[in-house]
Amino acid sequence: MTQILEELESLDEQLVYDIEDLIRITKFKEDMLKEYFLHDPRILRWQRRGKTRGKRVWLAKETRNAIREIMLNEWPS
Repeated sequence: MTQILEELESLDEQLVYDIEDLIRITKFKEDMLKEYFLHDPRILRWQRRGKTRGKRVWLAKETRNAIREIMLNEWPS
């Protein structure tokens, strides 16, 4: 978990994350990422799409904080 939190800090300058960034940050495969994070309302509120069927992106700072909150408060140590 420490490695994931360090990865989050190293991506601090980005404005948005795409799915590949989130996979790299969490080290999860896409299906696991969807199961553990992307359906959570704290993450969904920061999701944006440019068009109706456009690429999904997430606001970086807010999403990073939500992932940190989920991992620190809801996952066993």
